[in-house]
Parts: sequence; C-alpha cells; structure tokens
Amino acid sequence: MSDTETAYTQLAERHGYGKSDRYHAILKFLMSPLQARMAAKLPMPNDELAAEEGISEEQVKDELENLYQKGVIFPRNFETREYFRFSRAVGQLHDATESLYNTKVYTPAEMKQVWSLWWDFVNNEWYPDRAVGMKTQERPHMRIMPAWKAIKDIPGVLPHENMKAIIEDAEKVSIVSCSCRVRKEAVGEPECTYSHDMNCLQFGRSAEYSAGRGHGRTLTTEEALAILEETEDDGLVHEWPNMDTVRTNTMCSCCDDCCMNMVPIKEHEVPWTNYYAKSRFEAKNDVEPCDGCQDCIDRCQFDAINMEKVEGYKKLKAVVDPEACMGCGVCVLACEPTSLVMQIVRPPEHIPATPEARR
Repeated sequence: MSDTETAYTQLAERHGYGKSDRYHAILKFLMSPLQARMAAKLPMPNDELAAEEGISEEQVKDELENLYQKGVIFPRNFETREYFRFSRAVGQLHDATESLYNTKVYTPAEMKQVWSLWWDFVNNEWYPDRAVGMKTQERPHMRIMPAWKAIKDIPGVLPHENMKAIIEDAEKVSIVSCSCRVRKEAVGEPECTYSHDMNCLQFGRSAEYSAGRGHGRTLTTEEALAILEETEDDGLVHEWPNMDTVRTNTMCSCCDDCCMNMVPIKEHEVPWTNYYAKSRFEAKNDVEPCDGCQDCIDRCQFDAINMEKVEGYKKLKAVVDPEACMGCGVCVLACEPTSLVMQIVRPPEHIPATPEARR
C-alpha cells in the first residue's frame, strides 16, 4: 500500500470506517493525496511537515488553510491557525464539511458532489451503525429541550431547560446551516416539510469556529432569540446534552425528515428514549376547548397524540399518550384553542448532573 493510500486508510480507521469504500470516497474528495498525508501526521509542526513532504512551509500553510476551510481539520487557535488536528469523529466531519454557508471552497457542482457522497454513506452505513449503537447504549446521550414559548409562564423552570436565559447568558452565539437538511435538499430527495435552514445555534468555542471560518454568522442576543422563536413556531424540536449544564457547543433544532439522530431512530425502530431523555415536561389536553383540528397531531414528531372518542363529546378529541410524549412542547404552540398546555411531571433529579470534566 502506498503512503497516500495508507494515509487515507489511517484517517478512515480513526473514525471506525477503515474498510469502507464509501468513507474512503468522501476522504478522497475532501483531500488531495498530499493533504491526506499531511492530515494523517497532524499535529506535526509545519516545519516538520514541510521537510517530510519536500515542500515549502508556505505551501504547508496554504494546504492546511484549505483543509480548514473545507472543515476537515481544526486549529487550537482560530485566529493564528496553529496546532491543527484531524476531525475527531464522523459526526464532526459530517457537520463541518457539509455546512458551508457563504464559503467559497467549492463550486456548486462540487458542493453537490460532497452532499451526494455523504448521502450514500450515511444511509447505507452510518445510520444503520448508529441505530445499533443507540439500541445498546446505557443511557440517553441527549435530552429534549422544551420549546421556551411553551413553558415560559410555568413556575419552576430550571436554568438548564430555559433556552431564553441560556441564549441571554451566552458570551457568543452564531448560526450555521443544518448539514442534514441542506444535504437532503441538494440530492433531490422529497423536500423537508420544515422550512427553516439556518437554525443550528452555536455557542462559545463553536461560535468562534463558525464565525472565524466564515461558514456561520455571529448573532446578537436579539437575533438569536428571534431564531429560537422561528424554529419553535416552525415545529422543530430542540436537542440538548442530557445533563444539567447551561453550556454546550451546539443546539440543533431537529425534524424527523432529516436529522442524523431522528432518521436512524425512526428507520431502524430504535425506542426514542434510548437516545433522548424526555424533558421534565409533558403536554396535557383539556378536552373541553379542543375543537378537533388535529394541528397538534401534524406537529408531533413522536406520534404521541391521537384523536379519540371521549365520553360526553360527539367530536373526536386530541388525547396525549404520556408514555410517548417526549415533552418538546411544539404541539402546544400550534393549539389555537389553547386546550394543550405543558406541565412539569418530573423532578429536577430527572436531569443528570454534569460530570466534573464538563463543568
């Protein structure tokens, strides 16, 4: 095996796909042979990379900058572009190489090819593999974050379930396009039924990364809150780490049409609660004002609401299944008769403590 093939294989092996032809195809599109050899040697200093490859340090710098702009490698310092490393995992490479709003590293035709390669890989290999892992993991990795507008008037909302306060508290917030949603649209699959694209909020270091690389846009607090409201009105579901933290890198607002978490769960029949912890909230319907419009059923991504015959009423009424309800709150926001409300049904201890290493 040549040094170049060895480099591609080593990089694919780091992500668990050393024998995947599809993953090799992605890496070979993202990196030239020279770039692959360099990426495999990171975090080797620039002068050593230049000596090993027989090129100038200036060319090393240019090649690394190109890989950074493509989303393949990440520097410790976003301003000085020093101490690069290769992507840590499939998910990081997936998001960084597909969410390229406002970047100029590819022609439109090349960008479509990036999305097509990822589409082939995720549907045939990554999603099935993710589903296997989800079915066997010991506890949920993520937690459903309730829509702020659905819980804002409820006493007892905790800091780590209050998205409005989290955004207001954040030192830096940016917005990036949803890699899952733009890929699906680009490959010509049926259009996502949820309209929003630029809806992934990034915080802290991730916000610095997206702003510095140029594939995202820095937001004011007011702009971030407006986007939060738009995503909730659109019916998207917020995801958050399953711990009592008010700090994370990214808050995705997701749909079961596109999401790299939700799609494998639905396609491979993984119980929702294997991967997502429910929020502390649950939707409850007062059948008296319910007019049977079924808007809540259309909004619920967890199939937790059914139209049922209720004693004393001729018209069918919306009934929430408490076992299936994940506590996202998007149904409440669509209920014009205001018969649906959120209520706290779980104690603060429902949300695990943040590990010391993450504090």
